[in-house]
Amino acid sequence: MSETPNCWPELYREALLEPDPRKVPVRIEEARKAIHRRAHELWGAGLATTREQRELDAALHFLDLLRMVAPSEAELSALKQ
Repeated sequence: MSETPNCWPELYREALLEPDPRKVPVRIEEARKAIHRRAHELWGAGLATTREQRELDAALHFLDLLRMVAPSEAELSALKQ
């Protein structure tokens, strides 16, 4: 996906809704990178305590939870056999 300056909500949504367990880790990483990039932009603009920043923090939290419950590479390999 080509990224636009404020694409994090779309990438976040895609990570949460990805139906293919093999793609979930990639989607999570894409969303995390976009969220960190946006947080850096807000911080650089002196807007580190905005509503969007709180949304970014919440999104990172839920992506971390998703990463904990997503199947590992070993589990995915075992499913193929």
